[in-house]
Amino acid sequence: MSVSCPKCGESFETRSIAGGAELQRCSHCLGLFLAPEVLWQMRQQWMTEAFIDVGHPSLGRRYNPIDNIDCPDCHTRMSKVTDPVQTHIRLESCPQCHKLFLDAGEFTDIKFKTLLDKVRDLFAGERDV
Repeated sequence: MSVSCPKCGESFETRSIAGGAELQRCSHCLGLFLAPEVLWQMRQQWMTEAFIDVGHPSLGRRYNPIDNIDCPDCHTRMSKVTDPVQTHIRLESCPQCHKLFLDAGEFTDIKFKTLLDKVRDLFAGERDV
């Protein structure tokens, strides 16, 4: 059975990273659906963002406001969570299976903290989750 993207409804494609871990990437909006341990592995690997997070951040910003979504795996309403290091980044997390959905460009933003990110965090302040 094919699983559809909770943001745009298009199909997911399976992608692999070094070490064999797999994630799902939307064929249209290029959002990523993955387990937290896969995200952690991706953060440790060199250049993973170059071949996994291929969507331009402007595409991600277009879909970011769509945040009342259901988990593609267990169909539970996903919660909005703020990245603990970069508080301007909000992603969706399933409270049941704990998988995450990242809009295009969010993984690259999470992986690299720049001076601009520090300014964004300053203006984002505390956010409700």
